[in-house]
Amino acid sequence: MMRMRSYGVLVALVLACGASVAQAQSAPDETLRREVERRFDVLPLRDGVALHPKTPMNGIRSVEITGGTIALDGQPATGAELRAKLGAEADRVLRLSYLDDNVRRALLGVPAASTPPPVPEQPSRPAAPVAGPPDIQPPAPPDAPRRPRRPEMERRNGDRVRIGGSVRVRAGEVIDGDVVAVGGSVDVDGEVHGDVVAVGGSVTLGPDANVERNVVVVGGALQRDPGAQIGGKAQEVALPGFRLEQWSWRNNPVGSWWRSTLGSAFAFVATLARIAVLCLLVALVVLFGREYMERAGGLAASSTLKAGAVGVLAQIFFLPVLIITIVVMVMTVIGIPLLLLLPFALLALAVAGLIGFAGVAHSLGRLVARQLGWMDRSPYLLAVMGVLLVMSPVLLSRMASLGGGLLRPLSLTLALAGFVLEYLVWTIGLGAVALMRYKQGRDGRTGEASPAV
Repeated sequence: MMRMRSYGVLVALVLACGASVAQAQSAPDETLRREVERRFDVLPLRDGVALHPKTPMNGIRSVEITGGTIALDGQPATGAELRAKLGAEADRVLRLSYLDDNVRRALLGVPAASTPPPVPEQPSRPAAPVAGPPDIQPPAPPDAPRRPRRPEMERRNGDRVRIGGSVRVRAGEVIDGDVVAVGGSVDVDGEVHGDVVAVGGSVTLGPDANVERNVVVVGGALQRDPGAQIGGKAQEVALPGFRLEQWSWRNNPVGSWWRSTLGSAFAFVATLARIAVLCLLVALVVLFGREYMERAGGLAASSTLKAGAVGVLAQIFFLPVLIITIVVMVMTVIGIPLLLLLPFALLALAVAGLIGFAGVAHSLGRLVARQLGWMDRSPYLLAVMGVLLVMSPVLLSRMASLGGGLLRPLSLTLALAGFVLEYLVWTIGLGAVALMRYKQGRDGRTGEASPAV
């Protein structure tokens, strides 16, 4: 009897020690599970698990544990590399790798990997498989993860950004970065390990799309297939009427306003104001430089083609010469203070162009007055008549635009003719002033008097 009691006490002690050991082992495992789930998103693989960091860890997007092997973004890593890239999380990953695959799956709540049922061995010739009744059929294996990483997938590192166009991520393509389209759409049928952003366009996610972070659409729409996966948030910022991919001049609000009756009236008033300012400036040129203006106008009338060619060349070489001059002045110590004179040089060029324009306008006004029989008219009146003659096509274009759609072709034709005429007058006048200055300099060097024009 005493021996039976001793055996009972011994069995109770063994059971108590086993329970305490099991409890001591399960407590750290439970702590490990909580720590892993707090820092990683756990996804099942065919022969292991994948840990996706919830917060960035030195650019690491995926930690794969398959058997006893650990890979960072698909590349096998050693313990030293794990500690260098994951820091304190390396120990938890190593502890997970030490566990058996079934224990690891059970700890993390991942479904166990499906294995085919064993085929019973037959001592004699194999019998043909006979389908059993539905109630004794083996259970169907659990569904594998929908998007396991496959080695044959095309992988591309870095972001993909497109301004003024669309971006397409094809099926089977993996982008290790963000996908951004400004002024276009984004179509995703593969995997994107970053954000997907479309500004002024739409985002379309196909059935195989997998975006690990956020999807942001500004001024467009999000079209998402039910099978598409988004790891973060999907945000749409609606801007009514704002679609850069469908933008055109006819659809923009400025162009619509400019084609309206109010816009046409505003353009007409602005043209009248510009003509008035030109008449005032030409009158000031006649007041302070009548002789010089008349000589420039006479040279423009006698050498029209030469003056026009000089004016065109002056416009072509103006910007390069200006840039070279600024660079040379900056490179020399003496030339830096001379940069303060550049605004005055530009003002002198503008005054020269105005004098040439006034001279050509004065010549045109004198020609019209001669045809009308108006002799001995005031030079101010002749100059103003020339300005009105030059600006008349533009003014008529603005008046025709007030009539609406039927007069729109006539308005555009007159506007083009007015632009060409005004450009020719400014160009010929500038060339005439340049030729006159050149002749004066040449006559001064040779000691000859400049002939009157």
